[in-house]
Amino acid sequence: MQEPEIFNQINLDLPLESIYKRLGYREGKTAISGQRQKETEKIINEALGFIELKGCALIEPVEKTGEAVRIGNFPITSKLLFSLLRNSDEILLCAATAGEKIIKEISGCSKSDLTRAIILDAVASEMADACFEWITSYYNRKLVRTGRRLTDRRISCGFSDFAIENQKKIYDLLKLNKIGIDITEQFILVPEKSATAVLGVIKL
Repeated sequence: MQEPEIFNQINLDLPLESIYKRLGYREGKTAISGQRQKETEKIINEALGFIELKGCALIEPVEKTGEAVRIGNFPITSKLLFSLLRNSDEILLCAATAGEKIIKEISGCSKSDLTRAIILDAVASEMADACFEWITSYYNRKLVRTGRRLTDRRISCGFSDFAIENQKKIYDLLKLNKIGIDITEQFILVPEKSATAVLGVIKL
């Protein structure tokens, strides 16, 4: 079993369009005044000061039998995962987090300033999602040198029959405590805006 690759500081461009979409704005359909936009983007930019993007990832060989997949010593039975890995002999496990500071800031203003909390939440969600895009792009650049690439699709625990309990297996394989992520007895990652995902590795 290899050690996961850890990214302690990921710097990304602000996904402004995605943030506005998460807030419910649609270009050409939703009107927003200049003052409202100015106030919104002020909070968006303030959010960046609280976000500490981190991630980690690991490529491991997989064994497939029936509808079961084995990653190291961890067996997982899931039609969804088996389908994702149909043409793969390897899997990319990855995780991303927006950090604890932004969650504390959201919690601190959720009662006193709900609008600010909603905007901060949207920024944290979109930045964490963009972090996954960064990680997959990073690995695709490495894999293409050996005639491989990642699947276009990625899935996370809790989707369909890919049970949430598998989150603990991925947590242990990725050693997520090293990037400040904990896991509850209900297999929820802490802090919020932390997530795991898996992708298949396929030959070109």
